[in-house]
Amino acid sequence: MRSASSRRKGRPQLDQLRAKIRDIAPGALPAMSAPPGVQGQASGEVRELINLQSGLHEICPQDYLDTPSALAVQTGFFSQALRRHESARPIVWVRRTGGRSQDFGQPYPLALKQWGLPPERILLVEASEVTDTLWAMEEALNSGAWLMGEIGAEHRYDLTASKRLHMAAQARGALALILRSHDRVQPSAALTRWRISARPSPAEAWRGATGLPGMGAPCFRAQLERVRGGPPRNFDIEWKHAAFHVLEPAPLANRPATDLPPAPAQRQIA
Repeated sequence: MRSASSRRKGRPQLDQLRAKIRDIAPGALPAMSAPPGVQGQASGEVRELINLQSGLHEICPQDYLDTPSALAVQTGFFSQALRRHESARPIVWVRRTGGRSQDFGQPYPLALKQWGLPPERILLVEASEVTDTLWAMEEALNSGAWLMGEIGAEHRYDLTASKRLHMAAQARGALALILRSHDRVQPSAALTRWRISARPSPAEAWRGATGLPGMGAPCFRAQLERVRGGPPRNFDIEWKHAAFHVLEPAPLANRPATDLPPAPAQRQIA
C-alpha cells in the first residue's frame, strides 16, 4: 500500500475546492459516499474502494478476448479480500468443463500465488453440467467456504439461482465472485457487477539487450456497471505491489499560465 506521502497532491486540493463550493452553495455537489455493497471511498487505491461486503458479486469481460483480464481482476479482488479479512477459510473454485472459459487454459498455481491466492488453499471443482455447477457453488457457500465461480453465458444462472447463491453467502458471511460472459447477461441478485477490459501498460524504464522496454504493470478498465443504491462508475486500475491502484490524471495545480501568441493582423477590406 502506498504511504500518505506518496499519494498525489491533487486529491487534497480537490477536496478543499469541493468543501468551498458546498459552503457557498449547499447541495451543489453530492457527498462522496460509497453505495451499498461497496464500502470506503476512492483515495488513489482501489483496495479502499472495493471493500466488498459478504454476498454475491459478478465480473464480466467487455469482449470475449477480455476474459483473461476479467479473470485476473477477479483473482486480484479475491486476494485483497482475503488479506483484508485475514480469513482462514478454504477457497472453492467451481468451473464448467467444455465451456468457453476452457479456451484460455487451466488455473496455474504459480501465477495464482503471484496474484495473492495461495494454491494450497484452493479446492478446484469442475463439472460438466450446469446443474452440477450451481449445486457445487451453493454447497461450497453453505459449508462456509469462499467461492470463486465461472458460469459463462449459461441461461440457467438466472435471478432465482443467483439469489440462492447470494443468500447462502450472506448467511455464512462468505464472499462469492462469479465470472460471467461478455454477452447475454441476465438480471441477477448480485450486489455489484464489474465490466473489465484490458488497457495498455506503461513501458518500464529498464531495456533489454534488444533495446525493447520491459513489461509494465497490468492495467485494466473497471466499470462498475451495476451496484445497489448507487450510480455506475469507471476506473482505470493498475495491479502493482499486490494491490489495485487507481490511475488518475496528473495534477494541474499551481501551474503558471503561459502567454498566448499574438493574434494575426486582420486585413480590412474597403
